[in-house]
Amino acid sequence: MAIKDLREWIEVLEKEGEVAKVKTKVDWNLELGGITQETFDREGPALLFENIKDYEDALCKRFFTGALATYPRIALMLGLPKNTPPKELISIWRKRAKNLIKPKIVSNGSCKENRIKGDEIDLLKQFPVPLWHKLDGGRYIGTFDGVVTKERDGDWINVGNYRRMVHNKNQMGIAFPLGQHIWMHWRSFRKKGEHVPIAIAAGWNPILPAVSCAHVPPGVCEYDVMGGLMGEPIELIKCETSDLLVPASAEVVFEGELNTNMDTFTMEGPFGEYTGYYCTVPSKRPVVTLKMITFRNNPILQGTLEGVPINEDHRICSIHHSASVFDLLEERMSGVKAVNVDPSTGWANVFVQIDNSYYGQVQQVAANIWSSGISTMVGKNVFVFDEDIDIWDLRKVMWAFAYRVTSDRGIAKFPGWISPLDPTVHPKDMIHEAIKKGDRLLIDATKPIDWPRTDKWFGEKFPPLAYPDEETMKNVRAKWSQYGIQK
Repeated sequence: MAIKDLREWIEVLEKEGEVAKVKTKVDWNLELGGITQETFDREGPALLFENIKDYEDALCKRFFTGALATYPRIALMLGLPKNTPPKELISIWRKRAKNLIKPKIVSNGSCKENRIKGDEIDLLKQFPVPLWHKLDGGRYIGTFDGVVTKERDGDWINVGNYRRMVHNKNQMGIAFPLGQHIWMHWRSFRKKGEHVPIAIAAGWNPILPAVSCAHVPPGVCEYDVMGGLMGEPIELIKCETSDLLVPASAEVVFEGELNTNMDTFTMEGPFGEYTGYYCTVPSKRPVVTLKMITFRNNPILQGTLEGVPINEDHRICSIHHSASVFDLLEERMSGVKAVNVDPSTGWANVFVQIDNSYYGQVQQVAANIWSSGISTMVGKNVFVFDEDIDIWDLRKVMWAFAYRVTSDRGIAKFPGWISPLDPTVHPKDMIHEAIKKGDRLLIDATKPIDWPRTDKWFGEKFPPLAYPDEETMKNVRAKWSQYGIQK
């Protein structure tokens, strides 16, 4: 059975020694963010803050973060053993995500236990919204949840992850780049002069934020993908103010409308982003006006800290971005053995392992990634390796970079549209606040297959490895316990 809600997820983590309940009083102003960062840096547990300054008697007293900041916890989310390696997590994600399972619509759910509406809403008094970083433009209530919209003239529901800064009692600024699915929905309503019904589900099965920040094709509902990953239909319930559907056992559901009148846009940002930098400037962005909030008894707000890697989103994005790129390459070419969108960036650096079986194969890898929609955010730098390089071991990656890459053969530059959050382009050189023109790099770290064999290298095209032969190592490993070496 799949995990049914956030509370059951916390119970699972507690049994596995993967969550810390922080009972010491913690300040929402920077301290909560600092504790989260230190825990990420130490690869520590998920955190449930139970005593937050100024919120001892608030509607919402608790805050949860760090759910998916390590591979073992991602494995637990998928119902797998904690020691499942990332390569296998990617394989399982790829397989399950293709098995779409439609959700089940229910009439009752715990997310409806309480409700407030209209003038009763006062976000910063009722919810322990963190000020994550000192330079943030405000307090961000939306960093790791599911933002639900629907196209105006169709059935396509999108569940995405878009940052939201609190403006006042009942309004939030929301940021979403051009081309994203919520942007498509926003445009469909704007053409008719209408605002967009919107709902935000915070705090549920960890599959919600995991999929909401994943690459799902246009027209495909993220709820169907979540069902496939869980192996069963998820239970959804209709909102109070629109026909949008949200997880029935979510901790909190924010309902409202997203404005389409650009005259009402309000300054939002800056925000410390996943690149690890403040690389966007404050600008006027759409506003979400809340009409109603429904929530469970004693609700738990969920969010995550963005910034310098490796944080929670880098870890989970490394899994689903790797799965998406692998699917893309396998559809378009042959000989791809593994893909790792490494969590050291989670987005920019893609490591691809190939069988290096034909000339031009390396270049095909980059061409296929860069010609796809995923490349607007993922795959700025594409590194290609032979099968003997473990692309999850940065020591082996850097070894191959040192001794298999040359400036003439091994590095190719390609101009293109790079992430608007990329700090390598100065603000004065931006085409638009959402568009940066930059360079992409292909790093060929494979052995050249077009070199001739030579006697100077024992008849090989590339020098043989200076590593004990297989028979020697097999004998040593068989006798290892006899040597008295403890590790």
